Amino acid sequence: MKLFKNLAFAAVAISVLSCEKDFLETFPTAELSQEQVAEAVAINPGAAEGTLLGIYEQFYRIGSGGVGGQEDFGIKTQDIFTDMLSGDMAHTGKSYSRMVRISELTATVDPKDNYNYVPWRYLYRVVNLSNLVIDGLGGDEASLDTDVARHTMGQAKAARGFAYYNLVHLFTDDISQLSKAVLPIYTSADQPEQPKSTVQQVFDQALADLLAAETLLGDFSRTAKIEFNQDIVRGLLAYTYGAMNNWSETERYAELVVNAGYPIMTANEVAVMGDGDNVGGFNDVNSHPGIMWGIDITSSNELYSLGTWWGHMDYYSYAYAAVGNRKAIDVSLYDEMAVDDIRKNQFPFYPAYGGSYLIPVGKFYYKGAQEGGFRGFSGPQLNVDSDSHYMRVAEMYLLHAEASAELSDEAGARTSLKALLDLRVGDTSYVDALSGQALKDEISVQTRLELFGEGKSYFLMKRQRQSRTRGANWLDLVGETFSHSDNRLTYEIPQNELLFNTNYSEQN
Repeated sequence: MKLFKNLAFAAVAISVLSCEKDFLETFPTAELSQEQVAEAVAINPGAAEGTLLGIYEQFYRIGSGGVGGQEDFGIKTQDIFTDMLSGDMAHTGKSYSRMVRISELTATVDPKDNYNYVPWRYLYRVVNLSNLVIDGLGGDEASLDTDVARHTMGQAKAARGFAYYNLVHLFTDDISQLSKAVLPIYTSADQPEQPKSTVQQVFDQALADLLAAETLLGDFSRTAKIEFNQDIVRGLLAYTYGAMNNWSETERYAELVVNAGYPIMTANEVAVMGDGDNVGGFNDVNSHPGIMWGIDITSSNELYSLGTWWGHMDYYSYAYAAVGNRKAIDVSLYDEMAVDDIRKNQFPFYPAYGGSYLIPVGKFYYKGAQEGGFRGFSGPQLNVDSDSHYMRVAEMYLLHAEASAELSDEAGARTSLKALLDLRVGDTSYVDALSGQALKDEISVQTRLELFGEGKSYFLMKRQRQSRTRGANWLDLVGETFSHSDNRLTYEIPQNELLFNTNYSEQN
């Protein structure tokens, strides 16, 4: 049963998806107010659940960033953009000029550019809608006496923590500068515009929300993978502690998720392994137990292909990736793969067609392509019904390995790394000889290879304080090296926010 069939109450919340480019709406009284939510909850304690659907819509809905164009579709927009910013996703074709200002690193130095506005607006919308739910249930410190109230509060706090985790990465050059003032924090929907809080304070808010959600969702059984549950929250906690280089807590939370029982995706789930392979493509979140979190899209969601992740990434869809706007794996990163690495099957057009065609046609493909024998333009033309995934358990194995290596638990790091690599390469014995920085480097490379196109490399780069060099198949800035703190890799605070929030006027 689809989560989004009953949207009566959520429709009010979702109506905040106006394309008007105003500054942060802390209290959108024309659409949905704290009082309206509170009144609805007083009449029916389950009513706040409807507003949760409005939050979850922000994760995939076209226009969630307030622009409404074909490069504004929530989480997966940022998965593409941050993989480009990290240097792992090379823009090797520029037809129709889509996303070129990201790959050229010109948008991220211009606060008037909408590419900065989209993540700001989308993530603060998540904050605002979360605050409406939290306020409607009585506020952060409310005493909740029903399971529905606790689970609704837990999901709202998880969403707010997720938003702040993303905001502090996307709008802060160097997340290790904990005392630097960077972003406003809102914990109630009726707060006026706030001054900037420090990096430390934003991380603290994310942690407070996620820790509260972990407890509140302890006995929650979700009905769809789009919903936060305790395992997803623990995965976000592992990432947040990792960003702060609190490796003991990173290791602990990653291990909790690993031990929750989700299987790592197999070879033919992550790559086209030959004729008759019909389980891969990342296009059906319910078919892959290793996908922990994602959205089950149907045609009723009315997502047209040009304005979705699939339109921009799937070569077989009738959309941008098929007509020359190619996003390929950086060739230097690709060359890190072992000869027998099954993930090479994700890039079957290379080397025959050169580095420009290191595109992931064997990893991400609309199921229409599969059903049509992988012919060109065999994917969606109107409504998309392929899904989007946001987290899978392989991430937690890799993050556990990373944290264990940082804690000098090299045996534990090798065990977690090999749990994944045993499903990707024929012989993993070389891992046993790795130690020190060589082991850390291998974990980092394998994380980037495994999660290419999934929006995780940027966060790895920032938490490990790495530098990256663009490979030979880029069209822009070939061979240039970028530090994790390079201003060009971080969004600018949008010009509208600087104009209308009188508490500050300077960029980060």
